[in-house]
This record gives sequence, C-alpha cells and structure tokens, in this order.
Amino acid sequence: SKRQSRRKFLIKTGVGALAFGAVPMRGWAADPVNIGALYPTTGSMAQIGVGCVAAAKLAVEMVNEAGGIKSLGGAKLNLIVSDVQSDTTVTRTETDRLISGNKLSAVHGCFASALTLIASEVAERAKVPLITGSSSDQLNKGRSYTFTPFARASQFAKAQLQMAKLVGDKPKVAVIFENTAFGTSTSNGLKELAPGEGVEIVMFEPYSAGFTDASPLINKVKASGANALFSVSYLNDLILIVRTVKQVGLNIAINGGSGGFVIPDFYKNVGKLAEGLQGVAHWNHDMNDDAQKVNAEYKKRTGEFLFEYAGGLVAQTFMLAEALEKAASADPQKVREALTQLEFTKGYAAMAPGGKVKFGPDGKNIYGRPLGVQWQNADLASVFPKEDARAPLMKT
Repeated sequence: SKRQSRRKFLIKTGVGALAFGAVPMRGWAADPVNIGALYPTTGSMAQIGVGCVAAAKLAVEMVNEAGGIKSLGGAKLNLIVSDVQSDTTVTRTETDRLISGNKLSAVHGCFASALTLIASEVAERAKVPLITGSSSDQLNKGRSYTFTPFARASQFAKAQLQMAKLVGDKPKVAVIFENTAFGTSTSNGLKELAPGEGVEIVMFEPYSAGFTDASPLINKVKASGANALFSVSYLNDLILIVRTVKQVGLNIAINGGSGGFVIPDFYKNVGKLAEGLQGVAHWNHDMNDDAQKVNAEYKKRTGEFLFEYAGGLVAQTFMLAEALEKAASADPQKVREALTQLEFTKGYAAMAPGGKVKFGPDGKNIYGRPLGVQWQNADLASVFPKEDARAPLMKT
C-alpha cells in the first residue's frame, strides 16, 4: 500500500528513525559544531592557504559522512573559513572577529608561524583551542590552548643536519634564511645543533623575504666552499634561489627545508631542476594507507598531491572530531580538556610520522618527529629516517 511504501522510504532515508524516536532526545536536532579555519587565501602565502582550505573542506565532509559526532547525536561539523590575507594585522582582527562572532568549539590554522603566533595569542585569551601545523617552537611556550601535533622547527633542523651526511662524510653547509620568525627560529636551530651532528656551517646569512635578485647571495655561497646548501624560505624565494644556483653554475646539494619547498607549486615552477632536491616535512602523503587514501581523493578534487600542511590538516580535523566525541560537548574548554587526555593511535587522526599523537602539557606531540623527503619523478617521496623511508634516496 501507499502507506507501507512511504514507511519503507522513511526508514531507508533515516527519517523513520527520527519519526519513531529511535534517536535520543538530545540528538533530536543536533546543532552543528562550528570549527573556525584561519588561512591566507589571498596575498603572498595564498598558494598554500588555498590548498589548506580545500583539505579542510574534504576533512569535514569525511567526518560528517562517517556520521558526525555521535556523542552529540550525530552533530555535523560546520567549517567557518576566514581569510587572514597573508598579513599579521589582518590575522589579529580576523581571529578576533571569527571567535567573537561565532560559537566555536575549536580553531585550526594558519600554518605560517608569523601568523599562527598571533592567532594563537587571540585564541588563548578567548579560551578556544587552536590546533596548528605551524612548526615554531615559540607556540609551545606559555600557552595552554595551543596544540601542535607535528614536528617542531628545532627537530627539522636536526633532521636536515643528519640528511647532510647522506650526501657526504664531511658536510660543509651554507645556511641562508629569510629574516622572519620562521627563518630565524629554524636557522638558529641549525646553528646550535650543527657541532653535535658533526656538520660544519661555513656560511650563515639572512636575506630579506620577498627579494627579487638572489645572485649576490648565491655568489657568496659559491665563494664559501660549501658542498651543501640549506635554504630556509617560503615558495617564491626558494624558486628564485634554485634557479639562480643553476644560472651561476653552482653544483651543490640543496636541502630546501620545509615551507615552500614541499608543495606541488614548487615543482610546477622549477620543473626538472627539483629532481633529487631534499627537504623536511612534518607529514607526507606516502606515510601510510590512510594518508594515501586521502591523497587520492584530494588529487581527484584539486589535481595535485596532498602536501604537508593540507594533509596534516585532515589529521587535525579528525583529532578535533575525536576530542568532541570524548567531550560529548561543543564547549571549547571541554574540547581542550579532551585534547589533553587523548592518545591518537589509529585512523585518520593518527596520520603522523610514527603513527601516534599525544599532547604533552605544553601542547606539543610527545611523539612528534619530521620526515626527510626528496623530489623524485615530480612527486615527494619519504626517504629519511630509515624506519619512515618509503623510497630509496636518489643520489644526485
């Protein structure tokens, strides 16, 4: 009968469950849970920011399609994106506006250390947890609402120095770095750790981020007698540096660190010059099956592989979902508490080098460690350390 087929339809679509009271009352019309997303989708850092927003949307869809937050009656995540325009002043006002104008359970962003340091200050005052892929060690000082699930800048430095020894027994390294929070903290880490790793730094030189002529800097590198070059730079500067190295005919092993080096746009801009170049990342798409699954879906949508900040962001979204699940509340302070208690060891939330995340009292992942990566056949392969290597190192 007509009535029976309508009932069948209601049960099939799940509307029947509501109609027959099978869902607990508190889940009657589960309010969506708001998650704030702070990314530069315009300005000089937009290449990475746009990719992060695509990944954030994908992650939220994945959580929602898997049934949302079950302890909150299947509440769906609702992503509220804010463009911080690659600018520190805008980051402050936008973070403020995002938090005060919306009922947020948590925020993620901004990846660039200079922006994230400001966003985390604002979130800290408002008592809203902020989870970030930014690597600045400063984020773990005097904060109790900031969570950093991946390797820190100081750890990147150590991995880079160890990778220098893959190139030769007596590495002589030239370090060039942009004069920003990211550049300074990473390069100082390199300088402090080099003697202990048996690496000689023969040149240590800051440059002005966004410069237009790299030849004076690269000529200095040439004169220094270095056999390896570490460049602590974001995308546009790094492209210019790699092209200039080629132009002046300098034959040197390059480790581009993280930042702009480990995103698809780098290869698009320098092409075959990228082959064999090494770097460090806090996340890579070849890490495990889950990462490869998400990478395939992201690639389908964007045409590019899932780079470290974007991939890490998918893991962060699942960490927040698990924290909401445990807290059984959208209250940001309860979400923060849940984040401090959980240990993530499986599924998408555990997509991190080593497959484990547990936040210490300073918000740092106690298991956090970086990966050494190398450009191979227009893709990034994990090559270091041995236990995380997914491809052999290509000798250049």
